[in-house]
Amino acid sequence: MELEAEHKGPLKRTLGPMGLTCVGVGLMLGAGIFIAPGSIAVDLTGPAVCVAYLIAAVSAFLSCFCYSEFAVDMPLAGAAYNYIAGSLGEFLAWIVTSNLLFEYILADAAVIRGFAPYFAVLIGKDTDYFVYTHTWRGKDYIMDWWAFGLTLLITAFLALGAKESTTANTIITFVHVLVMVFIIIAGFCKADSANFKPFFPNDQPDQWKQVFNGASIAFFSFIGFDAVATAAEEVVNPAKMMPIGILSSISIVTIIYFLMCVVLCLMVPRDMINTDATFAAAFEYVGLGWAKHIVALGAILGILTGIMMGIYAPARILTGCTREGLLPPFMSLVGPKQTPWVATWIIGICVAIIALMTDFAELANMVSIGTFVVFWFVAVALIWRRMHAPGLTSALRLANQLLHVFAIIGFSLGFVLVWNLPDYNTVDDVKGKWKDDQYKWLIAMAVLSAATPASMLFFCKPAYVPSGYKVPLYPFIPCGSIFVNTFLLGQMDKDSYERFGWWTLAVTLIYVCYGVFASQNKDDKSAAQRSVQADPSRDEGPTEVKLQLHDEGAKPAVNAGEVTLTNV
Repeated sequence: MELEAEHKGPLKRTLGPMGLTCVGVGLMLGAGIFIAPGSIAVDLTGPAVCVAYLIAAVSAFLSCFCYSEFAVDMPLAGAAYNYIAGSLGEFLAWIVTSNLLFEYILADAAVIRGFAPYFAVLIGKDTDYFVYTHTWRGKDYIMDWWAFGLTLLITAFLALGAKESTTANTIITFVHVLVMVFIIIAGFCKADSANFKPFFPNDQPDQWKQVFNGASIAFFSFIGFDAVATAAEEVVNPAKMMPIGILSSISIVTIIYFLMCVVLCLMVPRDMINTDATFAAAFEYVGLGWAKHIVALGAILGILTGIMMGIYAPARILTGCTREGLLPPFMSLVGPKQTPWVATWIIGICVAIIALMTDFAELANMVSIGTFVVFWFVAVALIWRRMHAPGLTSALRLANQLLHVFAIIGFSLGFVLVWNLPDYNTVDDVKGKWKDDQYKWLIAMAVLSAATPASMLFFCKPAYVPSGYKVPLYPFIPCGSIFVNTFLLGQMDKDSYERFGWWTLAVTLIYVCYGVFASQNKDDKSAAQRSVQADPSRDEGPTEVKLQLHDEGAKPAVNAGEVTLTNV
């Protein structure tokens, strides 16, 4: 029991509002902002890339309100897993969370692969200066040993403790933001409004579809605010600090992203944007070649903060899943400084190996869909948690609740189907006729989607209302999150869904072969311990049972020998 108390106890609460905000900003303001806007503008949107980022920000804001309510009410490492498991069940929580873990690992590997090229630019060398090519069986492999070594070094640093790592992240993030402010100011000084015309590319017939497709890609840049929620168990006064950390980090990042997209498109015409070193090339285009070194410094700082928080967050998620018995217990071991050092090393090693052998383009194509799915399920879980009381709901009321939940999901899917159907119709006459009537069906689906949360207000009285932070405008915001995330999921390509399907199949097999049995055994042991605690006479000898509180904010209430937890 003492060993368990030492290695599986609660994480140490050291994070304040500044450190918490920097966790989210540090992960979201990664190196992607130096590449993604250029490729989106050239391939899809033109100067409307700034609109695509605002649309992606809307989805992030809607999701962050849902995350904030859960994070305050359930301030535990594991975040999305705990939120979904508590409302929709363990299996769905495992499937969704394992996909989020995979997305984090792939995103981290993609980000760290950018370090060597930008470091080469910083010291005045060609971008491939640190690249090593190895030939094996007649095929060339670009091996990035810098990415491998730097990932392991950062992993070791994170394993030292949350306070040390977040202090370093706060400093690096502050400098990184200053570099971005410089890029924005210097860029506006060289702006040419003529480059903003045409705002939409003339060669794209379905202009708004291209913008929404760009938004689904741009959303990758907002992956990270959920990292604030994963740190809930290490936050001082989470009820007050969690909403501040989540909302402030997204607000800061949205403003910076929008301004950087505007600056880029004002500096350089769409057909002259460089998709590899976007801002460095932009400053050279306007005659400020010396500024490319500052851009490279900003990219490197973004990589460092991105990979640091990109390992920090999934390590906490992995710890939460392991505590539930879904993975071997050793993965949740906590080190001397009360950090999940085993989970941190597992994530770090996986990132290092993938980054060593896989180039950026291959990784970038595999990232994003899992994050949309997680945010979608978190919104559904919040609605179900508010309206449904297990064991206390009549059959009629349950049917009414299910009807409303499936209605918002169904109408959202209907909107996506109507939006995309003309693209899949190969008969020109039918396609043309359908496009003429498309807007009528889109309006109908949108109105029905908006009417569903209004109906919930009258016919689905809440069975539970949090005592702390509450989602404002409930149920409109969580329903809006479901609608927007469903729509953006509909803009993902076929390859993304194939990868999602294969990975989901793999983690389902893990759950069936190990997780379901290990989790059941854990529940049985917990029930036995509670039984002995409630009635010590049932045990033959004196037994001391220690109940480990994972949340220091939870209050034990003792009644006639029975131990219960409130505010868990």
